[in-house]
Amino acid sequence: MLFSENWLRTWIDPQVDTQALAHRLTMAGLEVDAIEPAAPAFDNVVVAEVRTVRPHPDADKLRVTEVFDGETTWPVVCGAPNVRVGLRAALARVGATLPDGMKIKKAKLRGEPSHGMLCGADELGLSSSRDGLLELPDDAPVGKDLREWLDLDDAVIELGITPNRGDVLSIAGLAQECSALFDARLTAPDTQAPATSIDATQPAAIEAADACPVYLTQVIEDIPARGETDVLIAERLRRAGVSTVEPIVDLLNYVMLETGQPMHAFDAEKLDGDIRVRWATAGEKMIGLNEQELTLEEDCLVVADAANPIALAGIIGSQPSGVSGETRRIVLESAHFTPEAVAGRARRFGLTTDAAFRFERGVDPSLPRRAIDRAAQLITERLGGQAGPVLEASGGHELPSPAPITLDMDWAERRLGLPVATDRAADLLTRLGCEVRVDGDVLTVVPPSRRFDLAIPEDLLEELARLIGYDEFRAPIARMTPEIGLPAATDNTTTRIGDLMADRGYFEAITYSFVDPELDAVITPDSPPIALANPIASQMAVMRQSLWPGLLEAVAHNQKRQQPAIRLFETGHRFAGSTAEAARETGELAFVAAGLAAPEQWAQATRPVDFYDIKGDLEDLLEGLGLSDKLTFRAGRHPALHPGQAAEVLVDGETVGEFGALHPDTLKAFDLKGPVFAARLSLAGIGQRSLPQSATLSKFPRIRRDLALVTPTTLAFSDLARAIETAGGEFLREVEPFDRYVGEGVAEGRQSLAVKLVFQNDERTLTDDEITDTINHILEHLRQHDVELRG
Repeated sequence: MLFSENWLRTWIDPQVDTQALAHRLTMAGLEVDAIEPAAPAFDNVVVAEVRTVRPHPDADKLRVTEVFDGETTWPVVCGAPNVRVGLRAALARVGATLPDGMKIKKAKLRGEPSHGMLCGADELGLSSSRDGLLELPDDAPVGKDLREWLDLDDAVIELGITPNRGDVLSIAGLAQECSALFDARLTAPDTQAPATSIDATQPAAIEAADACPVYLTQVIEDIPARGETDVLIAERLRRAGVSTVEPIVDLLNYVMLETGQPMHAFDAEKLDGDIRVRWATAGEKMIGLNEQELTLEEDCLVVADAANPIALAGIIGSQPSGVSGETRRIVLESAHFTPEAVAGRARRFGLTTDAAFRFERGVDPSLPRRAIDRAAQLITERLGGQAGPVLEASGGHELPSPAPITLDMDWAERRLGLPVATDRAADLLTRLGCEVRVDGDVLTVVPPSRRFDLAIPEDLLEELARLIGYDEFRAPIARMTPEIGLPAATDNTTTRIGDLMADRGYFEAITYSFVDPELDAVITPDSPPIALANPIASQMAVMRQSLWPGLLEAVAHNQKRQQPAIRLFETGHRFAGSTAEAARETGELAFVAAGLAAPEQWAQATRPVDFYDIKGDLEDLLEGLGLSDKLTFRAGRHPALHPGQAAEVLVDGETVGEFGALHPDTLKAFDLKGPVFAARLSLAGIGQRSLPQSATLSKFPRIRRDLALVTPTTLAFSDLARAIETAGGEFLREVEPFDRYVGEGVAEGRQSLAVKLVFQNDERTLTDDEITDTINHILEHLRQHDVELRG
């Protein structure tokens, strides 16, 4: 939010300079982001009056004028199209310096002397909706220094307002805040509703009372033709970052900046019948003031006449009913729209308006009457016109009123860590506009209607801390004995996991916990995600149920930038459960691989990464984590993975994750070029390992026997190895496959597996008879699994 310091000081003038004011606001939670001068530096520019105008004898586009600066009449050559006799404008005298560094000197333009320069707004670093000279009001004091008269030695202060502080989005709100901070009295401008001089009214009815408890209208007729907005009003708008549009619109914007109440004006001649505040019907259309066609939905609150919507309530008016320079009869609107009725609708249509910004945060429900009186006063005084009576429509609902809050000061002192006397707390809260009743050390506080953010005792604690000033709080210095904690030797920390992944050539990624619901459904189609109540973007609308979506989007990003090999991993949290109340947050390691298995080189042919590359990475990781002796794999299925190229990872027989090649539909959903492989492991499942145990190396020989076994193709090698180990006895040390054959000589549905068996006894040399007996026992046991020795 931008505001003019000098405008604020017309309401309240704390006896501090700009820097001290900014510091106090920041320490009160209204962070000052920037302080800029209201206008660039220039000097010796005064208000002047054009006395005569004649054509330049040697230039069609120039005029020769005589300009009175309050002391002397000077000849000035001017090319502006709006120069005319009687005009009051800005004159840069001889010797003046303009913002661009130009120094004004005596000159001759096409033979005519020119002692000074009549200036346009842009030449002085100001704003104007009209080309040509900066036109000043007819009562502007001739000879007055322009900087002094326009109050240009001012500071524009930018505040970073948090969403809960909609009450300070106005000069009145800031003045109330400063009154509390500096214990100073504020003086609001005198607001007097214009006398009713006509009987014309605009009836209105409220059909959505829960969203709009009060709606005021007032007709103003016979508004004269008008030109540009008064320069003093325009300057205050400019310093607040609001462009001038048209005098009536500008005055309503001025009232909004002054009071905090957004308002709107309709061209009365373009309305069809009475006004109704109602919910839109699905598919109803409206052309906004920005000429954008809006297709409304049933949860959109609209202001409508008998034929069409004339405004999206609290957000934007309609173009057909808007006022223009030709409008002579208007209907003023001043209403209270609840935050729930406005929030989110502007973003839905890609709109950003000052009205929506305020109504979404909450506007004081007591403001509409004060604001409409102020607007009617300014319009009739500055533009002219005849005002009718104010009509108030009510839907039968009372305006929301704040509930009282009980604050125990003993409890408050413990929570704040700073003693605050009960009387001082009551005084501070009273300055904010609260009604405070003291009963011993307990305060009963009724917040003002503008403070939507005060509802519980903790809110009052925050107010006390702000008003005292956060810089007044000091952390107590206590003696402490530092304790350095070390992870247990059996802990597999995320740091260790990250180091092992980096050793395998993976880069760590950090992705958002919010993901696109469509992409989340690709990975976890059978589990509804937790939806965010107010997502920052449609593609970040749900909590992730897997780390894969973020990593796969990163892979797609890298593939589009011609990265030949991509290896990414992430450790983070995933969120299961369809509601926040039922959410389960668990830690996970996920990694992905795509592109070349190894850099291009002369020693081996280039090839893409495959299933066994990522399986090898898993095995190396779990070996580094001390879990290789507990690791097994088995065929698995996952909706995002390719059937037949997916496997489960088991530690001690418990499933801790899965890995495999992405399904073609998954590749398409993420716009990936395959093949791409992904793996995930539960951090809890791999979080602990057994400590390594030393063992004496055997002095006796190892004995190897190879078996050619015919097995069903459906039998996983892990199951075969487990059966062999069960029957192999205590001296069987290794079971490894080294060949597989399917084809002629082997029945359909079966395969030939060559398996290496290694035996060893630590105390003596095993005999051939012992080995033969053990192998026969293994073969006998394998027949139970439909496995036989190949003949």
